[in-house]
Amino acid sequence: MELDETVAERIDFLAEEGNALLDGQGDWRGAIEVWKKALGMLPAPDTQWSQAVWLYASIGSAWLEGGDRDNALQAFDNAYRSEDGHLNPFVLLNLGSLLRGRDDEAAVQLLLRAYMLEGGEIFADGNESDLKFLAEHVDLTRPVG
Repeated sequence: MELDETVAERIDFLAEEGNALLDGQGDWRGAIEVWKKALGMLPAPDTQWSQAVWLYASIGSAWLEGGDRDNALQAFDNAYRSEDGHLNPFVLLNLGSLLRGRDDEAAVQLLLRAYMLEGGEIFADGNESDLKFLAEHVDLTRPVG
């Protein structure tokens, strides 16, 4: 099923507006509001659309920027449950990271899937502790398969 082209273009515009607010001005609250507006344009349920993955992931990142791990967890969980979100390494990494200390078994599984999709590089920019956590639970030197 395809999203109406006009709606898709408007969502893309709002996504860029949110990015500019977060990246250009550091306005994570404003970015979240813009991305929520974009989500509201998706026909229900919003999780059936691929746009929901990156909108929810962006919202999760903004909540992290603001220091709110609970709302970030909810947003990344929504991204995970969206169309192909369970295959998105960025979503897997962040959801796994946020679950550490809450549900370590789920965290290991999610972080391992991110590792298997992208390798150790995905843990580079500030997620080194997640790679260490994963290595404490899984032998990353052993070939998979």
